[in-house]
Amino acid sequence: MGMLDRVVANFSDVRAFGPSFLLRHLGRVRRGKMVCVSIRGFGKVHVRAGNSDVAAIRQIFGQREYDMSWPGALGQRIRSRYNEIVASGAAPIIVDAGANIGAASLWFAKEYPGARIVAVEPDPANAAVLRRNLENKPNHVVVEAAIGSERGYVTLSEEPFGWAVQTARAHSGLPVVTMDDAFAAAGGGVPFIAKIDIEGFESDLFASNLDWIDRCYMIVLEPHDWLMPGKHLSRTFQQALAQHPFELFVRGENIAYVRV
Repeated sequence: MGMLDRVVANFSDVRAFGPSFLLRHLGRVRRGKMVCVSIRGFGKVHVRAGNSDVAAIRQIFGQREYDMSWPGALGQRIRSRYNEIVASGAAPIIVDAGANIGAASLWFAKEYPGARIVAVEPDPANAAVLRRNLENKPNHVVVEAAIGSERGYVTLSEEPFGWAVQTARAHSGLPVVTMDDAFAAAGGGVPFIAKIDIEGFESDLFASNLDWIDRCYMIVLEPHDWLMPGKHLSRTFQQALAQHPFELFVRGENIAYVRV
């Protein structure tokens, strides 16, 4: 990014998030490289300088890629389902699979304040920032693990940016939890939304043990066929979700499956 592009990006950031967002640049001169910025309407968020954290902030809070308050009947349906669960005395459960630093979790918490949010993230460096961003938030649970079709282990790729870390099955390493495990980690409630952005590992997640889909009202997924062409990463979720009464909508980089 050239100097002019940086100036334009910073100006856009100030308009979107407020002047204090520029404090992120302090991370470049501080030893820890982590700074706390304030996002208008959401409060304080920790980010790392020189990583993908700022891009994630722009995507989620600026471009509003997880904003489900669509105009018309669709937005009303989603809000009605949330209200139904709350009115029943239960907590809607939102699983943020591939939570990264927790920006999507913070978004969902503001959008659905009665929800319990389970943030699942396998990368230890990302998880450290995630815990900082979700600390002292009673309706959030952090699960430091990958998420897949069956329990087991994975190794992580070494990537320069936190949001690009990929997982691969292994005989040892970091743990894998299932979607059922993630919903159970909420400690009770009704599955509502599964947000899935796991850098291609969705091919494993949707390979088997799919009963959880029947209980989920909405699945928001970022496909990654573009990342590894020829690997057919979307095949398993296309086959699995085609068996259910979902309508399909596109929002930015994400595909949203909403139960009819």
